[in-house]
Amino acid sequence: MKVLYDISVLGVGQYNPLAKTGVARVIENVASGLAKSKDCDLLFCESLSVDILNACLSYCNSNQRFKTIPIAHSSWILNLYNKLQEINKILKNSNQVKDTIGYREQDELEKELTEYLQISVSRIEKAYGKTQLKYLENADIFHANYYPINDQAKAFPELHKFLTVCDLIPLKYPEFFGIKNKEEHVVYQSIASIDKDKDWVICISQSTKNELCDYIGIDESRVFVTHLGAAKEIFYPCQDKIKIESVRKKYGIPESPYLLSLSTLEPRKNIAHLIRCFAKLVGEQSIQDLQLVLVGTQGWDYKNILQEISNYDSIKNRIIITGRVADEDLAAIYSDALVFIYPSLYEGFGLPPLEAMQCGVPVITSNTSSLPEVVGNAGIMVEPKNADELCHSILDIYNTPSLRADMSLKSLEQSKKFSWEKCTQETIESYKFSLLAK
Repeated sequence: MKVLYDISVLGVGQYNPLAKTGVARVIENVASGLAKSKDCDLLFCESLSVDILNACLSYCNSNQRFKTIPIAHSSWILNLYNKLQEINKILKNSNQVKDTIGYREQDELEKELTEYLQISVSRIEKAYGKTQLKYLENADIFHANYYPINDQAKAFPELHKFLTVCDLIPLKYPEFFGIKNKEEHVVYQSIASIDKDKDWVICISQSTKNELCDYIGIDESRVFVTHLGAAKEIFYPCQDKIKIESVRKKYGIPESPYLLSLSTLEPRKNIAHLIRCFAKLVGEQSIQDLQLVLVGTQGWDYKNILQEISNYDSIKNRIIITGRVADEDLAAIYSDALVFIYPSLYEGFGLPPLEAMQCGVPVITSNTSSLPEVVGNAGIMVEPKNADELCHSILDIYNTPSLRADMSLKSLEQSKKFSWEKCTQETIESYKFSLLAK
């Protein structure tokens, strides 16, 4: 079957490294699985702009897995667009303009040329959109990711259109994103693009599927669940002491036990609560050797996390913020943790707990949304706002080596239920189901 797979998110990530979040990891790994499958004749596409097309091409050329996968586009339109953009850059450089046409009439000519270029670029973008139609016409499946199912795809009633929905958090809890009008958020627009009688949806957890079915009233038979995975080459039990020591030094983690949390530093992840619990625990129990390591990039409204740390002058040097950790260092930083703690208020899936389990680390997480699906009986689940519960759970693991060992084994066993191979195969089975349901 011919599959047109939208990788716009990966193109955006080329422009902005901060956009390389869990959604990008999902798209990248499913794309990799589809590329290997004999069931799929795979073609990438993007749905935003010619600029993002350029970024997608750059992404694929720099990624060994995707160098041979074609991207739907018209070469002559792309080349013409890029040439016009080069001319536009020259016009914006006043010294180059002066050298070319002199000072007299510079402003008027520059204004006219700029307006002409803007019109030309706009026309090219429209022409580019029309060139996508031939690819849609020949496809069996169009799979949108994160961004809406576009109008061009909707113009083909025989085309089987899919949208992956990771979560509905911006719609249910706009306060987690500082959103005043949720209708302006891309998640709202994506879900609004679903024709509940004709389109198909893939959700990354049963929790998300339940919420989506309730939210738009779509028949549950049109919504599939494909649980995510954790890359085995990145997340594994690391027992290399030299590697672990090197990673500790690289990220400024002293040689003593540490609690680990990995997420974007933002209010929804409930990191301020974890910091308060850490301070409460080490203070009340007079624990001198324990540290808290926070891995992740700064997200929306992260300053309250920094403020929370500054509130505890006596222990603030025991709270380490590493920033983003390179993929090749993740196994070591996970594996050497005493316990992984993920107190998130709400998730669509929750990849970090799965990554931690695959590294053989005990996990404490919240008992909300999709997290019980991921952790199962392998970890400890707590109310996300209950400080006593979290402190008690950490203390039990800190004081009881046998509990840590037992939870470590359970983590490894639970993680075997998830893989990107399984996720990809379930995605392909969803495609096949839709084609048979004509």
